[in-house]
Amino acid sequence: MGFVISDQILSQTKECTREFFCLKTVQDKDHKICEVLDANGENVLFLKSKRIAECPYQISFGESLICTCPTRYAIHQKYRK
Repeated sequence: MGFVISDQILSQTKECTREFFCLKTVQDKDHKICEVLDANGENVLFLKSKRIAECPYQISFGESLICTCPTRYAIHQKYRK
């Protein structure tokens, strides 16, 4: 079973090009959910990885990567993942 996120949040994630991959809890070694280093404000996650994924919600910020995905933020807030 995957993560359960409200339809309201999912509808805010209009630019997802990865078919909501982060909602799956079973992931393989090549496709893992982005690991969060810290949360800072609504829908702002600092990521552990320095590798840019093909995701419209990932932004390079200096030497850090930021995720602004509403769904990924909701997963972090609800499951601490």
